[in-house]
Amino acid sequence: LELSSYHLPYPLSANEDDKRSLFHYLIIPTMVRSVLLQLVRCSAQQHSLNCNHHQRRIGSIFITTSCNRGISSLSEEDDKTVDRLAHDILGKPRNDDGDGYKTSSQTMRQRIALSKSITLVESKSPRHREMADSLLDRLMKDSSNTNTFRLGICGPPGVGKSSIVEALGLYILGLDKNEQEDAFCPDKVAVLAIDPSSHVTGGSILGDKTRMSQLSYHSNAYVRPSPSSGVLGGLGAYTYDAASLCEFANYELTIIETVGVGQSEVELAECCDLFLLLLAPGGGDELQGSKKGIVEVADVLVVNKADGELHDVARKTANEYKKAVGLLRKPAGWWGTNKNDHVCSDDRSPATPPVLLCSARTGLGIPELWDLIKTYRQNGKITGYIDEKRRNQRRYWLTKYLREHVLEAAKNDARTRKRKEEIELDLDNGSVAPRLAASELWSSIITASSENNAHTKTE
Repeated sequence: LELSSYHLPYPLSANEDDKRSLFHYLIIPTMVRSVLLQLVRCSAQQHSLNCNHHQRRIGSIFITTSCNRGISSLSEEDDKTVDRLAHDILGKPRNDDGDGYKTSSQTMRQRIALSKSITLVESKSPRHREMADSLLDRLMKDSSNTNTFRLGICGPPGVGKSSIVEALGLYILGLDKNEQEDAFCPDKVAVLAIDPSSHVTGGSILGDKTRMSQLSYHSNAYVRPSPSSGVLGGLGAYTYDAASLCEFANYELTIIETVGVGQSEVELAECCDLFLLLLAPGGGDELQGSKKGIVEVADVLVVNKADGELHDVARKTANEYKKAVGLLRKPAGWWGTNKNDHVCSDDRSPATPPVLLCSARTGLGIPELWDLIKTYRQNGKITGYIDEKRRNQRRYWLTKYLREHVLEAAKNDARTRKRKEEIELDLDNGSVAPRLAASELWSSIITASSENNAHTKTE
């Protein structure tokens, strides 16, 4: 890392045994380190600290001391495991044939490595997190696959998300590649199905894969159910990293299925290129579709279960939503239009999110839905809208991961835990508001860190 131009607003001990600074408790992944240092520097300048007196140039010593539990601390065995996983995910040959892989094909090796890697990413073990950080870092340096697309599918519980995912996935994999030379036609499809976790026991049934029995057995499909682990928004805590791993494994299309969501759970928009909202027949009228929230974030609206007795009801629901989405305003570049509002490739591109009728049972509307997805992708690539969207998503997840690391660092500090227990007593007695208690706890963390640094300077 090139960190020679960064400064800390206070002295940091270079002693390997000195772990009293708050920064020593941080497990900082590679992508967050430089950003965190800049935030510290800006904070010092805002508080008018004497930076000229306290600043120290950052070099390899800071990486060794404050990130002593980071990537560089992996054992030799863990480092070999990470290297083997990276080679298998990228489809590269290995020098050894251990771990029961002697009779496995290259595809099976890749699938097993992908499953193990997602488990590492989702694990809460500090050791596994270090391995996951190292794995993602190596994959980003070696991978060059840019022809990828992420399709996000969400909707209320029971709307048929898993059924639509299976119907769409089987249709895509069943297309004749020779007839799709100029169009996006992925050879492999990955599905990340997020299942809700119990707030009582913490467990999850992970039953979405059971609903995709045919797609799960397809040789070119990878279906991975994951728990939400109590995270709000419809996704898991590390769904973004899991989607990245699927792309590193050369899955051109990654479908992300969320848990059953409501009107305000829109985090899926920060993890996909196209946001598809599934609606149930009779799920609302024109006023319901006009409400702000998940409807205005969606790129495509699909009314599912348009078959049998519900066909007429589904058609009526679609018409109501078509009227409502006419009031929505999309950003420049959406659906193949550039900043001058000129359509790049299709003069019939919609100005508002299209509303389709589909049936996972009969296959109604599935070909039209896939054609719509391909048109969106093609136009978004031409205008650069998808690339810009991914840049914004990476910044969003960087901030989210940074917040998690800071909270974890505070939990691991013994003095912070003690002060937290004292403040919780005041909360129980009703003598302090939660917002004020949080401010006092943060002030105590900053004060303790300053005292440690002053003591270190004296020594």
